[in-house]
Amino acid sequence: MKEEKAVSEVVGNLLILLIVGITVSAMLSYGYPLIMSGQENVKMRNVVSSLVFTKEKMDVVASDVAPSTTVKFPPSGGGISVSNGYELFVYRNGTPLSYIPSSPKELVYVSGNRKLALELGGVWKIEGAMSTLIYPPLVSSSKSPSSLAIDVYELNGSGSAGGYGIATIFMRYAGEETHSYGSSDVKLVIVSEFAEAWAKYLEEQGFSVTLSGNTVTADIKVGNFTIAVHRIDISIW
Repeated sequence: MKEEKAVSEVVGNLLILLIVGITVSAMLSYGYPLIMSGQENVKMRNVVSSLVFTKEKMDVVASDVAPSTTVKFPPSGGGISVSNGYELFVYRNGTPLSYIPSSPKELVYVSGNRKLALELGGVWKIEGAMSTLIYPPLVSSSKSPSSLAIDVYELNGSGSAGGYGIATIFMRYAGEETHSYGSSDVKLVIVSEFAEAWAKYLEEQGFSVTLSGNTVTADIKVGNFTIAVHRIDISIW
């Protein structure tokens, strides 16, 4: 009887160890990736909020309400930089507007296969091959009255920061110019990694849109057209 009891205890202990081993293995196989994915999603939500806040501060500087401002930005393991990541060309009645900078620069945040950008006043996201709009850009149209308004932020400067500390983004008003026109056939050509999201947004604004790779061509006819270029000195460290 004692031998049978000892054998039973050994078998019971082995079963307990086996169950514990299976449980730990399952947690490592399924639970840990879910935890890491959840942490990554929380991190990205925080970064998105910080980038939208930066955009709002940039709006204030661009309008010269505050001549300069400093924003504290948490890279959260990724990196943020001033980039020449997109191109913009604007035509009115077939003539290019020469005062529009073809490469106005943008703020770009990268972490793994996820990228965010503050581009033409909008906040955009790309993950894998899918691009989405988070915060609308400064391109808006109206049907009554028929009008189109565009605000271009020309960023002058450079810099980058990354890791898990706190980055500093300094912005300073450097001038602006505004042009207003009457009846206009307006064409926008935007070359951007967020081309698909751009195409969808511009269609919603009433543009006739053609998408080819990373290039969006959008046309619209309006009764009034206003476009402004806001120049902002920027640095990141």
